[in-house]
Amino acid sequence: MRWTPSVRIVFSRYRPYLKYLKPLRWYLLGGVLAGLVYAVASGAGLPLAAKVVLPLLFEDDSGSGAGAEDSGGETLEWFLGLFQSQLADLERETVVLIACAWLPAMFFLRAIGGYLNSYWITYCGYKLVEQLRDDVFVKLQALPVGFFQKHQSGDLLARITGDAEMLRTTMARIAQDLIKQPATLISALGILLYEAFQNEGATLVLFSILSIPICIIPLRIISRRLKKKAKALQAQSGALVGMLAETLQAPLEVRAYNLEGKFAGQFRTKVAEIVRSSMKMVQYQQMISPAVEVVAVSGLTVALYLGAQKADMTLSSFMVIAFAIFQCYEPIKKIGSLHSLLKQGEASIDRLEAITGEPDPQPECESARVPEVVRGELELRGVTFGYDPEEPVLKDISLKIKEGECVALVGPSGGGKSTFFSLLPRFYDVDSGDVLVSGLRVQDWKRKALRDQIAIVLQTPILFSGTIRENIELGRPGATFAEVQEAAQRADADRFIQTLPEGYETLVSEKGTSLSGGQRQRVSIARAFLKDAPILLLDEATSALDNESEARIQERLKELVKGRTTLLIAHRLSTTAIADRVVEIDNGRIVGERKGGGARP
Repeated sequence: MRWTPSVRIVFSRYRPYLKYLKPLRWYLLGGVLAGLVYAVASGAGLPLAAKVVLPLLFEDDSGSGAGAEDSGGETLEWFLGLFQSQLADLERETVVLIACAWLPAMFFLRAIGGYLNSYWITYCGYKLVEQLRDDVFVKLQALPVGFFQKHQSGDLLARITGDAEMLRTTMARIAQDLIKQPATLISALGILLYEAFQNEGATLVLFSILSIPICIIPLRIISRRLKKKAKALQAQSGALVGMLAETLQAPLEVRAYNLEGKFAGQFRTKVAEIVRSSMKMVQYQQMISPAVEVVAVSGLTVALYLGAQKADMTLSSFMVIAFAIFQCYEPIKKIGSLHSLLKQGEASIDRLEAITGEPDPQPECESARVPEVVRGELELRGVTFGYDPEEPVLKDISLKIKEGECVALVGPSGGGKSTFFSLLPRFYDVDSGDVLVSGLRVQDWKRKALRDQIAIVLQTPILFSGTIRENIELGRPGATFAEVQEAAQRADADRFIQTLPEGYETLVSEKGTSLSGGQRQRVSIARAFLKDAPILLLDEATSALDNESEARIQERLKELVKGRTTLLIAHRLSTTAIADRVVEIDNGRIVGERKGGGARP
């Protein structure tokens, strides 16, 4: 059998995650030592009770009394060693008290060792998953926008929560049982070997130990199936969370199109699939214990039969061996369960590494820098780009925008205007050509510094859970309240904010849905005012406003664009009134250009 290489391969998958345990090494060491105490108390202490305690308390197998002299001879000599001479003269009652104290002492050590082992190892597990989740989340923030277009947000959420927790559980169990259970097994085997050498009649009983390796066969067969089932189950769980997230984020659309029944049916189907996969997992997991127990009882039966054939085999000797054999099989059951858990953990590692191992298609080059003088000049030179390289969205686009100039992009939906926007902050890299900001290619900018120069107002702005003040303050973290309020006033948002129950400290719901579309747009514009960046990107920034509000905002935007290089997407003719130039894009190409309403003289 190739059990050992297989185990080595399995554990190699977990090795990269051991770095999270380095700061916790003392807790981990304490947990391991406590596990050893538990193991010795279980594997050696309990079998020895049959050899030490019972002969001291009861008549031996030959029927003679167990007085201090009889019971305190060879047994005490083996058990007490150096202390034999001191205890040989003890009264019978004192010897009985010492003997009776053995079991409570062993169970006390076993309980303390087990408790400290579980507590410290669990603590290490939670700290591990804390760091792991942090690393996965940070990696997600660093991945390009295109990554999120390929994965459901709910599935990514399930990986950070469910898969990280599964990995924590697995590694905690590894740390607990990988020391505790083998040490228990070794202790029990040690007692068996001792008895074999001390008792001639016990030698044949050791043949029952041959059943121990046989236990590996069913464990290996079961573990082969577990990883595949575990991976499928976790993928199904991720799909379920993804469906839930999509449904809960669009309650109006679901009700408007009477989709409640459809989504309820999809939910039931996915839950049923998860139940079926879960029961498959349970089926294999629950087979481990009975399989080991069948082999164990067979071995114990062989031991009973062989022991009965030996006339010189005493009951106390057989009880020691029976206890020891039992203590051998219990760790094997635990190790078998641990191996099944390792397979589930492997499936979680695969799903997490799909995030942490995702290569960055837009790495920041080592020579990335910030120009000594930052100007708002923008330029696209022969740019071709497509989300699918086989289907370009922009085709050989060339456009230069002077510092402080306001340019409006117009054209039919799907023509490439929003894609044009996405290339300037380097949300995507072009397939060919160059995008320049302040005369420097965006690939040569330090990414954070590049985006610090750009303020963006989207057509459908997103607000984050928190207060209105905190959402505006995202434009410039650390801004004073006076600066936040001034930005809101310039965006015509202060008036409606003052009418709210808590004013600027009013909490907004997820995505800001507790506010109207126009209110969210004003808060987003206030955020751009506060950022005060030299480059401004406006994607239909007034689309959610009524005519009166739009007129007021247009006046504010005229002030905002002064001295800033501005690129705006416009569908309304009124929006182009503040533009110096209007560039028409259709089917990924510039097809026309004219002066705008705000053209410089």
